[in-house]
Amino acid sequence: MKRQFDEIDSSQQADIFKSIVRDAQKLSLRMNHRGACACDNDTGDGAGVLTAIPHALYSHELREQQNVQLPAFGRYATGIFYLDKTHHRESEAAFERLAGECALRVLCWRTVPTDGAGIGDVARNSEPFMRQVFVTGDQPDAQLRHQVFVLRKRATHTIPRPGARFYICSLSLLTVIYKGQLTADQLWTYFPDLRSPNYDTYLALVHTRFSTNTFPSWERAHPLRYLAHNGEINTLRGNVNLMKAREGVMKNDEFGDELKKLYPVVEPNLSDSGAVDCVLEFLTMAGGRTLPEASKIYFLYMAVMTMVPEAWQNDITMPPEKRDFYHWSACAMEPWDGPALLTFTDGRYVGAILDRNGLRPSRFYVLKDNIMVMASEVGVYDTDPANVLLKSRLKPGRMLLVDTQEKKIIQDVELKMHISNSRPHSSWLKEQILLEDLWKEHIKKFGPFESGTGEGEKVAVASVNGINDKTLARMWGGDRRLSLFAYTIETINMLLLPMIQTKQEALGSMGNDAPLACLSQFQPLLYDYFKQLFAQVTNPPIDPFREKVVMSLMCPIGPEANLLQPSEKQCHRLFLKRPILSLSDVEVIKATTHRGWKTHVIDITFDKEEGYKGFATALDRICNEACKAAQNGYQLLVLSDRLASPDRVPCSTLLALGATHHHLIEERQRMKVGLILETAEAREVHHMCVLLGYGADAICPYLVFELARALRNEGVVDASMTDDLLFRNYAEAMDRGIAKVMAKMGISTLQSYKGAQIFEAVGLADEVVEKCFKGTQSRIGGVTFETLARDAYERHYLSYSDSTSDMLVLRNPGNYHWRSGGEKHINDPLSIANLQEAAVNKNKSAYDRFRESTMESVKACTLRGQLELVTSENPIDISLVEPASEIVKRFATGETVISDELFVVVKIKKKNLSCGMGAMSFGSISLEAHSTLAMAMNKVGGKSNTGEGGKVTKDIAKTRHSVPGVGLISPPPHHDIYSIEDLAELIYDLKCANPNARISVKLVSEVGVGVVASGVAKGKAEHIVISGHDGGTGASSWTGIKNAGLPWELGVAETHQVLVLNNLRSRVVVQADGQIRTGFDVVVAALLGADEFGFSTAPLIVMGCTMMRKCHLNTCPVGIATQDPVLRKKFAGKPEDVINYLFMLAEEVRSHMAQLGIKKFQDLIGRTDLLRVRDSGNPKAKSLNLSPILRNALHMRPGTNIIASSESQNFELEKRLDNKLIEAAAPVIAGSKSSVDIEMLINNEDRAFASTLSYHISMKYGDEGLPDHSVNVSLKGSAGQSFCAFMTKGVHVKLEGDANDYVGKGLSGGEIIIYPPKDSSPDFKSENNVIVGNVCLYGATSGKAFFRGIAAERFSVRNSGVVAVVEGVGDHGCEYMTGGCVVILGLTGRNFAAGMSGGIAYVWDIDGSFKSKCNLEMVELLPLENDEDLKYVASLLKEFQEKTGSLIAEELLKTWPKPAKEFVKVFPFEYQRALRQMAEEAAQEKVGTPVNGEEMKAEQKIRDIEETVADGSMEKKRLEKILDKTRGFVKYKRETGMYRPTEKRVKDWDEIYNFGHVRKGLRVQAARCMECGVPFCQSSHGCPLGNIIPKWNDLIFQNNWKEALNQLLQTNNFPEFTGRVCPAPCEGACVLGISEPPVTIKNIECAIIDHAFEQGWIQPDVPKHRSGKKIAVVGSGPSGLACAHQLNKAGHLVTVFERNDRIGGLLRYGIPTMKLSKEVVQRRVNLMAEEGIDFKTNINVGKDISAKDLYEEFDCLVLCTGATWPRDLPIPGRQLEGIHFAMAFLESWQKKQMGNSIELQGLLAKDKDVIIIGGGDTGCDCIATSLRQGAKSITTFEILPEPPARRAKDNPWPQFPRVFKVDYGHEEVELKFGRDPRQFSTLSKEFIDDGNGHVAGIRTVLVNWTKDDTGRWKMDEVPDSEKVYKCDLVLLAMGFLGPEKYIASELDLNLDPRGNYETSNGQYSTSVPRVFSAGDCRRGQSLVVWAISEGRQAAREVDAFLAGQSSLPGPGGVITTLVASQKG
Repeated sequence: MKRQFDEIDSSQQADIFKSIVRDAQKLSLRMNHRGACACDNDTGDGAGVLTAIPHALYSHELREQQNVQLPAFGRYATGIFYLDKTHHRESEAAFERLAGECALRVLCWRTVPTDGAGIGDVARNSEPFMRQVFVTGDQPDAQLRHQVFVLRKRATHTIPRPGARFYICSLSLLTVIYKGQLTADQLWTYFPDLRSPNYDTYLALVHTRFSTNTFPSWERAHPLRYLAHNGEINTLRGNVNLMKAREGVMKNDEFGDELKKLYPVVEPNLSDSGAVDCVLEFLTMAGGRTLPEASKIYFLYMAVMTMVPEAWQNDITMPPEKRDFYHWSACAMEPWDGPALLTFTDGRYVGAILDRNGLRPSRFYVLKDNIMVMASEVGVYDTDPANVLLKSRLKPGRMLLVDTQEKKIIQDVELKMHISNSRPHSSWLKEQILLEDLWKEHIKKFGPFESGTGEGEKVAVASVNGINDKTLARMWGGDRRLSLFAYTIETINMLLLPMIQTKQEALGSMGNDAPLACLSQFQPLLYDYFKQLFAQVTNPPIDPFREKVVMSLMCPIGPEANLLQPSEKQCHRLFLKRPILSLSDVEVIKATTHRGWKTHVIDITFDKEEGYKGFATALDRICNEACKAAQNGYQLLVLSDRLASPDRVPCSTLLALGATHHHLIEERQRMKVGLILETAEAREVHHMCVLLGYGADAICPYLVFELARALRNEGVVDASMTDDLLFRNYAEAMDRGIAKVMAKMGISTLQSYKGAQIFEAVGLADEVVEKCFKGTQSRIGGVTFETLARDAYERHYLSYSDSTSDMLVLRNPGNYHWRSGGEKHINDPLSIANLQEAAVNKNKSAYDRFRESTMESVKACTLRGQLELVTSENPIDISLVEPASEIVKRFATGETVISDELFVVVKIKKKNLSCGMGAMSFGSISLEAHSTLAMAMNKVGGKSNTGEGGKVTKDIAKTRHSVPGVGLISPPPHHDIYSIEDLAELIYDLKCANPNARISVKLVSEVGVGVVASGVAKGKAEHIVISGHDGGTGASSWTGIKNAGLPWELGVAETHQVLVLNNLRSRVVVQADGQIRTGFDVVVAALLGADEFGFSTAPLIVMGCTMMRKCHLNTCPVGIATQDPVLRKKFAGKPEDVINYLFMLAEEVRSHMAQLGIKKFQDLIGRTDLLRVRDSGNPKAKSLNLSPILRNALHMRPGTNIIASSESQNFELEKRLDNKLIEAAAPVIAGSKSSVDIEMLINNEDRAFASTLSYHISMKYGDEGLPDHSVNVSLKGSAGQSFCAFMTKGVHVKLEGDANDYVGKGLSGGEIIIYPPKDSSPDFKSENNVIVGNVCLYGATSGKAFFRGIAAERFSVRNSGVVAVVEGVGDHGCEYMTGGCVVILGLTGRNFAAGMSGGIAYVWDIDGSFKSKCNLEMVELLPLENDEDLKYVASLLKEFQEKTGSLIAEELLKTWPKPAKEFVKVFPFEYQRALRQMAEEAAQEKVGTPVNGEEMKAEQKIRDIEETVADGSMEKKRLEKILDKTRGFVKYKRETGMYRPTEKRVKDWDEIYNFGHVRKGLRVQAARCMECGVPFCQSSHGCPLGNIIPKWNDLIFQNNWKEALNQLLQTNNFPEFTGRVCPAPCEGACVLGISEPPVTIKNIECAIIDHAFEQGWIQPDVPKHRSGKKIAVVGSGPSGLACAHQLNKAGHLVTVFERNDRIGGLLRYGIPTMKLSKEVVQRRVNLMAEEGIDFKTNINVGKDISAKDLYEEFDCLVLCTGATWPRDLPIPGRQLEGIHFAMAFLESWQKKQMGNSIELQGLLAKDKDVIIIGGGDTGCDCIATSLRQGAKSITTFEILPEPPARRAKDNPWPQFPRVFKVDYGHEEVELKFGRDPRQFSTLSKEFIDDGNGHVAGIRTVLVNWTKDDTGRWKMDEVPDSEKVYKCDLVLLAMGFLGPEKYIASELDLNLDPRGNYETSNGQYSTSVPRVFSAGDCRRGQSLVVWAISEGRQAAREVDAFLAGQSSLPGPGGVITTLVASQKG
């Protein structure tokens, strides 16, 4: 407040001075609702008042009490100190000594009178002893002020000591501060001084605090010394660090060396506000000392403008002088960025400034009696309306200033133009350096680069890394740097390619279920240990795209000049438009000498011979070198890892940067240099953000650009993309990504983000953090430098070691999508399959398997997995435990999205409030899925919810009051939540809108979430969701999914602890959310403090979700995450399935409770003593310190009530004005009256007016509400926040006065009319005055609103149906609007219509400036000339004039439509399209034409092309253009004709496959592969080899056959075998197979390898180095060959022993030639022999030669003998001739065919009746062989029943489908004999003798299969079902029992119970050292693919045994170093 005094006498002045205090008190009390109270409801978060020193009061008090005569006002300083009674005398004495040193003297001390009777217990327990000092000196006024500042600063630095309290509230010549941990009303009673009639002041600044990011305290109450602050400084750490660094370059001649005594500028342990206050005070006092007196007074405000600048970079309307000032100030200091309203004063000037985005409310009145009142709300000061000159508000970035001496208001324009013109900023800016300047000089000096961007570096790269164009020309191709720096295939395909090709980040979905970096076994980069912090509900994010007007990536880099002396020197810096540099850019910078600048390049690699310790030594060397370079005058430092090579290991760029940045800060050298990174390591958005966050000025990710070139050369990237285009696309994508990450934290400028350290580390040791990331939270400790060094060495070894010869493709451990053999994922195929089987079949054993497999993943991935339960010594019987029916009520289904913009609090549907958790969006999942979840949760008494997002169908549009097809930018930033007090208001609004609702707030786990949760609880939330970093079903960028937020274990524990510590726990329910799966998860969450538990992904999996991670593509194949009607039909989920899961989960919880000895679930909550750290085998896990989350909160505050919701939040709803309103309207609601007219007075404390009335109406009448004008309310006054929020139909409210923020929020059919008081001054122009606040009509759906005056910022955001007229709006008007109509009769602010996808706005463009203020990305600006539009606008103008008395409307109507030419129609493009489409649909419906007829035709055309693909090259080219990979699984049919025609193939022994036909349609078949996020095809249910099927399918689709080959060979040695003979369990496990034929996999696999042989790509690869170790492999079947192949690759000498006459085993003789050509087998054998493998045939080890001799001769022996002991059929007649084992039959014929001289001896089927007993592949092979031999008849017996046509209930997907199949042999028999040869359920009882000792038939009986009581199958013979089958030849194809035993006997090997060679679980070493086994002889009879897999992994184990470690590929082809475990 301020008063002008020109025309009043001294007595009037005295009265006014005294009244200001009383007015301040009234203002404070009227905003009491904006503050917060502690648990005792009497302790405030803080309140205070700053006034001018009440000289008369102090003079009188000191004269009367201490006989002290004060000097004149302005000649002494005073301030209140917080001390303690024990030590205050010592502190006061120390202060007096310091005063003497500063040439000052203490006049006296005064004990501040206080009255603590009314304060709360919390405040009283920390109440300080307050002493007030009075200090003076003999210096001139200016020098006295200077010395007082020095005294205050030095006292703060030197006097505080442990145990002694010391805090100076203020020490000033002009002002004094009274404050404390008080409420607004307590402030005025606690300090009797404030009630004194002698207390006079000409200004008052009051503040009420609502603490969020820090605990409230007496010291943290506002006002501070210079300012009061409502907001957050989001970039605080960086600002403080850089301020510390500036201490090395700041100078002030007047202070001289004394300046250093004032450091640190920012005192320790302050809040963000305190830090700002320190810097503002310092700059004001220590800066501008040489300015002339006229300018000196403005230095405070120049400092404020520098610290909180406007958004000047993108504002084309800003005057150039002001732009140049801001440009100059950006060179001097980075902004202190965040949502903020700063009010400040130095005693003479009182000012305020609002942040650049306008994220805090600030309204002010200017009165005729020369008083100015500014506050967060209107209505806080009473005055006659006729006394009001102006009602306005601070606009974004604007400043307001009052000069109390000159007695005038200085408006923003005048003030800033004065400051802008006070110095020659424009000419100073000529000193700045641009990158273009460096380029010009470089080219002038060295000439142009060879071609394009970055070509000049090729020689340098090659010289360092030994790489040439040829090796760079393939995705892998030998560029081992990719592996060295942990690039993966996912890195390239999922992250880099989208950025290069689309300029955008790729999207992902379904959350992050991979291990934390601190648990990963795959050497994650250091960046992965950092999680992005981001804005919680108290701190709004920014939309970086729709609100890019406030965003900027432009940064000055290089040396900073002396901040205290403004000059052109501040501009002598290099300005970069973006932080990403090209290859050429960095070369130019390294070589520059422009204007005397020079660059020093620091190598951040070290010699690998230095070992692990060299890692830390290198960091020290880098830091010292950087510091020396800074001291030696280098302006730029480049940290480069270019020298990484086989001999040099790179330090992490991030480590080197962090260490250097902080070292330079500590040495005060940081501001002398710019830090530039030349890195191969960084490539992702998150990487860049972390580097920038820890001090990088610019980054050249050179390997990205070199890789991009290689991809272009390979054809992966379009050849037309130049080097420059590659760079620009990537850089633009990076710009967008960085801006999104900044915006999530509410940060607008990269300059502020740099160095701000907006991260928390998870799993880094203190030694790492302290050296490299000082100030970063790493709560649980973790990996040390040594561990990081080990990871670096491991990457180096895998990249450059000769032992990694089998790395054919870039390593891909599956960080994003699950990969066989790679990183663990919580949602792995086995767990998904088990969960679905358990839930669908209510199968307890399947649930147990699910729990077991999930727990393995939980242990590998999560923090909770490192814990175990402390079971009781006296467990209780489970019958005593709380029933499951009660436990399930604690469960909730909802989504945990860590999306870039989602901070869901609550949703309203039909006025009934649902529990507010982040919900699965209505639009992201199908209606069927939503309904199923809701029905399930309703049945069990749990909770479910929905949210926003997704594709807008008709149903969704109707529900969300939008238009079908009009995009909803969802979720947008929550512009109804700017601050904690706004959140509290929202909570209050919602409670008013539904008093019976439980109001929930979602918080994301991150450091400090407990303090935020306390603020939320004080804001009266009743339910708090703590969401983990890992959850989510929603789509987001991968950056957000992988790197935002922290584990819920940390968040839940902190939240519970802090709530208990503040005694708030009993008020709220705490819910844990994020990848919760098992009862163990639930129990751990409860023990850490959670009451309820959110489930999202698990219920979706139960309903059929397979974790495709394609939710964002609308292609969910199981009908869940899609709106596609075709796909939705595939949804098969049932509520019963979800219920089954929840109850099984609850029963698991009960079992844990019984073991813990706990009966009631409530007794689990907070019992951290029942948890302990488990003994983990993971060395990284052992380094974690989990004690912070295991603290028992009740030990911190014993006796606290922790029973959730046992104490109700007090909303004081009984005091609402609505109660009177409801009473008056009751007859209408009851139906006894048709209408009612009500008149009332209202003030700002009456909030959410009419919301509760609307609730009662809606509860009775639903959405329809009441008829128009049923309830008519007339009001006078200033309405509180959320006036008429959610007001329903039939309610009409008219307000004469004004209103605050959120008018008409969620308006639902009512009408609001607001106009100025009728007795306002005649010269009061409504069009120039603000009448309503920010965010009016937010989310309104229907109704009308007429506001005669200006609406502040964000008017009509997300309006979807309201018609509104207003006389002007602020920034961001009509943002995200989707419907309705807005007429604006005046000026608009900037960024109008951003994100506006629907509705129409008509704007009166008074001054022609509207186009420059409108965001034109989504809207078209049209003239208002259409007759229909003209009539409509005229009708609205008329209605507006009639209802508000608007003079503007009246004038326009007088000449209408003439003024229409000055109007602009704002018409969204999407809305236009949607309206046209709706009109077309309406027309089509009239003529009966299907709406989607054209689509159907288009799809038919695609099918036609597919069918005729073979018709020439033109058709092939057309197909390539139109093939759809995204929806290929829907569009294209599976190719079924894989075999040659039956009638032809039965006539020969050639291979049965139709290779030519298959090849022609291969790309179409590859297009059907969906590239699943969890590819079941490579899981344990699918391919045992872990073949990288989705990848090579995609490569075939892309026509990249060679890379597809590499992917195939990485996992499979012999795809030419498996592609022919494997029964394809991969296809059985294919996700597509759930509802339709699966993807063709075998055909593609076979085609790839055959094509490779045809092209000559498969050549012998002889190892370059030999180990000298000799290995004998016994057996040459698939396992033996695979083992030998792998061991040979490792350089060992391998000899393979085969007892038969040819190599190949089963492949050679056990599989007929028409199924596997023996030429194919021999081709591979020859190749292996050429590679150095020694094959020896006709040697039966154990018979022909001794196994012991081999054991002695060779270093290792590997037994791959197979399972060769056939299962017999010992029934009567078995001795008869003509009964043979199938393998003998097949082997003899193969040998015969291959030319062996062999007597078949009855093993020939020609002209015989053949019976084959047993099915399977062997049986089918016997069928086909017999047929071709000329059998008379063929019959097969199978003892099992005929399989069903579809999967049975006990054979769920993805198990191998036990369904009826017709294989090639069956098909051939049916063709010849007219019947299928199989007889099912047939048991052979006896072989019948023909009388000559030869079999003549078989007596059989049918059997019936049933389940017994235990669920086991049993077989019973069917009575009277005997039958005799005639036969001449019987082939027994019943499998094998294991290996023959003679080798085991000789070597004394242990056998397992099944007769196989015994090995340890998961290992291949036998009981005899140096002897290993693999294949069927180890695991039992199995498939060829299993045999190959066994051989590969046995080879890996052998290699590790011989060499100490192995780098042969592990499961899934993933390479990790296997360390030897067996000691021979």
